[in-house]
Amino acid sequence: MIDSALADTINWTTKLSPELMTQLTSIAQVKKNLKTSELEGSDIAHQGLSFILEGTVAICLQTPNLKTVNSVVMGKGGWFGGFEEGESDYTPFFISQIDPVSIVHFKNSQLQRIAEQHVEIYKWFHGMSFDVKAKWLQAQIIMSANTLSRVIYLLLEIATNKQKLQGEIPKIMISQQQISRITGIARQRVNEAIKQLEKEEMVHLGRGCIYLSDIAGLSAKLDDIDLSVSDPRSFFFESQIKGWI
Repeated sequence: MIDSALADTINWTTKLSPELMTQLTSIAQVKKNLKTSELEGSDIAHQGLSFILEGTVAICLQTPNLKTVNSVVMGKGGWFGGFEEGESDYTPFFISQIDPVSIVHFKNSQLQRIAEQHVEIYKWFHGMSFDVKAKWLQAQIIMSANTLSRVIYLLLEIATNKQKLQGEIPKIMISQQQISRITGIARQRVNEAIKQLEKEEMVHLGRGCIYLSDIAGLSAKLDDIDLSVSDPRSFFFESQIKGWI
């Protein structure tokens, strides 16, 4: 259960009745500073809905043979997971943690009991799915781009969830192996893309991290990509006006 103060910080995506809100806050569970092992390979993505209080994750859609089809990055204030009325042997999503995550989790079995009494809950589910629709549509479009563009897009998408600090180079806590798993691109090809960006001095590598040294240059490399649905570069364009880059 969560208190009213915490409930007020949650983006519920749509207005809900006080009765339903009371029911939802009564089943909500706060899970703080989750370890990577508690997220990756867990049932959190398949057994309910989660609101991100802190941190960044990639939600990855995969086929039954474990090949990544596409992925989206979700940060503070975002939702992930899903509601299912029955159980399924096929679990299409996996979570890859980028920054340490704290969430408010709504367990599927408890949501099912509420749904039996309050059909209004489906209004909430619909609003939530609509809220992330653009990200998933853009994720499908970016899959047709070349390797370099896909790697850059992921790095910029992750960076949009970082706090804007004037003069600071964005630091992405991610390994090349993790980029490979999130994008479905072979590790060798990811390595080639990163080396090319290093050579052009657009990124440089740290211990378990990547610094985005040239945001403008990285953004320019996506000029020929269709980002009409969701463009992470807009975050940096706004920041540039404020002197962040």
